[in-house]
Amino acid sequence: MRPPGPLQLLVSVRDEMEAADALAGGADWIDFKEPLAGPLGAVSAEVAERMVQEIAGRRPLSAALGELVDWPQSATQQLLGIAEIRVVKLGLHGCGLVADWQARWRSAFETTCAAGKHLAAVIYADWQAAAAPTPAEVLQLALEAGCRYLLIDTYQKQNKSSIDVLSCVEVARLMQLAHQGGMTTVLAGNLQLADLSGIVELPVDLIAVRGAICRGNRTGRVVKTLIGDFQRQLDCMISCRGVSPITQ
Repeated sequence: MRPPGPLQLLVSVRDEMEAADALAGGADWIDFKEPLAGPLGAVSAEVAERMVQEIAGRRPLSAALGELVDWPQSATQQLLGIAEIRVVKLGLHGCGLVADWQARWRSAFETTCAAGKHLAAVIYADWQAAAAPTPAEVLQLALEAGCRYLLIDTYQKQNKSSIDVLSCVEVARLMQLAHQGGMTTVLAGNLQLADLSGIVELPVDLIAVRGAICRGNRTGRVVKTLIGDFQRQLDCMISCRGVSPITQ
């Protein structure tokens, strides 16, 4: 069952024009991501600064930083210097084949904390295809570290959604455990309007979308009207289940 409180909509954007559309479309949270650079591809620091200026403090902000295996030499570390970004994300592609991935993640966690950010723990629902650690391993590490955010996403974006891969039952179990550990839960991964009826019953705090609100696919442009349609459908689903949607 869902916890008390509003279920929010997070929209991922790649530039200031998309950021403006996300604001106008009613997104509750705005995330910086370059979809051409992978499932958690990062925008440049220059683009992020322009988006911050466009948003002007009107929404909480998060940013994708790429994959943990690339982190030590990655230019995405520059995003840690942008004060307005609250939460950052590193994917775990390939970490299932890396013996010391937990130590690498803890190091990144400490670095982001020192910069005043929260590092979200990322579970890839299709962890086998991503050669990533299992969901149980990621959640355990996150709880031990005192992580504040859990994201369930998909590595492959062309096929099934996260709740098709893991099932609503497994997603609910993982997120309930995360809530018990004091974490905010975020569900992403090729989610579409048709998925909302099942999602609103889950212990999810934020639904994260891009492909469903783009022209064509996730590498196309964000469309303001599609964001509005998604937000209205989400509000309708929530209202039908007796939970008040968030108000702007």
